[in-house]
Amino acid sequence: MKVLILIFIIVSCLFIVQCAEDCTDCPPENQPGKLVIKSNPPGARIYLQGMDTGKNTPDSIMNLTAGNYDVFLYLQYYDTSSFTAAIYENATTTKEVDLLDGLPLVDILLDYLTYFGGDSVRFSMELNQDVLMDSVVVRRPIDSSGTYEYITFLYNKELLISHDQFGSSINHYLPPPDSEFQYLARFRDFDYFFYIYGQKAYGAKAYFYLSFSISI
Repeated sequence: MKVLILIFIIVSCLFIVQCAEDCTDCPPENQPGKLVIKSNPPGARIYLQGMDTGKNTPDSIMNLTAGNYDVFLYLQYYDTSSFTAAIYENATTTKEVDLLDGLPLVDILLDYLTYFGGDSVRFSMELNQDVLMDSVVVRRPIDSSGTYEYITFLYNKELLISHDQFGSSINHYLPPPDSEFQYLARFRDFDYFFYIYGQKAYGAKAYFYLSFSISI
């Protein structure tokens, strides 16, 4: 009886080994892992363990041994994103990253100059970054009693550059040079109000709205 049991165990082991060798769906052992990286927006440069991979998102990195890998994603005008990816044998690790806009908030410095003996005024805008200007609405006094009117200057997403090639700030005038108004009538000791609408020119191209008042 013991002999029969021993023969059965040996045959069973041989059968199991043979099945393992014939298994076509079994994953191979000790195979390297794969890392897939995606970003929103795409096109970010992929750095692995501090080294430039030469790849941009979305892309994959093959033949990685099991372990943890430091990954950096760089895209101009966005904050650099970093994370650690855990890689396993015979497995694909996928990472999806939302990149954050790295540009500061839009800031505009308004100033003015008087003309014709101080009876007219023209304003200027100085930008801290390039913008796609949508419109500027000016609420201005039209008589000495404090009556106001609104004037809307449409830019239709015109690109307004903040600095020239030498890094000097560029002044953009209000009213714009191509408008029917070149200057505005000046009423002393009254406020002029400005409502500025536009969009960042780069990065996430976030929309912005700013309001100002200037007493002249």
